[in-house]
Amino acid sequence: MPDKCSGFTTLTGIPVSELRERLDAELPAAAYSQVPGAADLTDIDPGYMRHVLNTVFGISGFGWGIKYNSEDLVVTAEQRGQRTVYSASLAKLEFWYKLASDNVEHLCILHASGGSENSNTGYAMKGAITNALGQAVSNLGFQESVYMGLRSHRTVGKAAPAPAQPAAAASAQAAKPAAVPTVQSPAPASAAGDFVVPANLPYGGKPLREVPIGQLRKFARITSQEVGRQAAAHLAVVESVAA
Repeated sequence: MPDKCSGFTTLTGIPVSELRERLDAELPAAAYSQVPGAADLTDIDPGYMRHVLNTVFGISGFGWGIKYNSEDLVVTAEQRGQRTVYSASLAKLEFWYKLASDNVEHLCILHASGGSENSNTGYAMKGAITNALGQAVSNLGFQESVYMGLRSHRTVGKAAPAPAQPAAAASAQAAKPAAVPTVQSPAPASAAGDFVVPANLPYGGKPLREVPIGQLRKFARITSQEVGRQAAAHLAVVESVAA
């Protein structure tokens, strides 16, 4: 069966077949950081994200861009103690990029939503837009290894540990406790547990309540997608029940 993507390139000349590899390439260590209040979750600096998009697709406004309606960006305020917190929600953002084939340009469009909180209204709005953009480009494979739990702020730029000596390995193996069988997340009353995993991810088509807890934790690291937010919410319920 012929590859329908063959012959297509970005405006910078990168073949479509190489897009996922380019978008998932490891960034400098400074691009990754811990999500505040969540030691196991990794955030990606949006400045590096835009740099990658400019490099892969061409400069913003020419090779790629975003568009949204102002009425889709809603901001609400909530008093939390002595602090006012603004929550911004962008219902629909359009991310577009261009591909070329036989000297003809083709416009490609992805849609996403996003949200953010901040004590400053402008920063909350900017965060919602950036969050939606991150969700859109993650569907193309941007930093896919982070979202799959294969790369994090803890591992980037650090050498892999040296293999253990045979004697030490044998000793460690002898002291190793019996393997604990994989446990599926129980099904307590959790609306997030009914969320269906997207088809392009492991356990696609299954509700989160049927996903093993190890994979559930990996999903929770996908902070720029709805599956990550739902997994984090369901995981909190699961772990509270286990405790």
